[in-house]
Amino acid sequence: MVNDIQTIPILLHTMDSYDWCWNNWYNLFKKYVHNHGPIYFLTEDKAPDFVDDVIHIKSGKGEWGERLLKGLEQIDSDLLFYMQEDFWAMNDLVLSDDILNLFGELNMETLHIKDVLFDYGKFIHIKDNLHQLVHNSQFTLNHQFGLWKKDVLQSLVLPNETPWDNEINGTIRRNKSPHRVYILDYKWYVSSVAKGKLLPRGEQVLIDNNLI
Repeated sequence: MVNDIQTIPILLHTMDSYDWCWNNWYNLFKKYVHNHGPIYFLTEDKAPDFVDDVIHIKSGKGEWGERLLKGLEQIDSDLLFYMQEDFWAMNDLVLSDDILNLFGELNMETLHIKDVLFDYGKFIHIKDNLHQLVHNSQFTLNHQFGLWKKDVLQSLVLPNETPWDNEINGTIRRNKSPHRVYILDYKWYVSSVAKGKLLPRGEQVLIDNNLI
């Protein structure tokens, strides 16, 4: 097991039509997320303004699942953090080696670091702010920020799936076998965009950070 969190890639998965989100995502991520590894910025083709500060990889056009699988093939790491461009940081997050130690000790497949919503799923409390999703819970496959075994993520994505299909149908597939999905309950970002439009909570994050 890798024991240096700064070697674990951050995969930001997006599409070119969401390029208006990219600078906000990047500025907020760099402001609030500390001790992270290299950022792989996966687009269809277009490069971000901050291309010199990330590893820009391309998928070409295609359905969401196809594009993600092409991106994962370009990352040489057994573990990675996955997230999307509409998750905007609002509080400090320090990625420490303790996270990797916990991941290995419990033989996790996925460890999400996010706030636990009351209707998100069913949990078993492990200790402190650590919870495990029960076997047949909803959204045992979801795209919230998390540390993944790359081969597990690859196995749960079909090329023809939209992100919404993947969360729903991927959860059904995942629940057919035992899984080890955990959540560290910590609110450090908000989902700021829906259906291509900025949400009021996303606008407030930009206001609070003097980005508009």
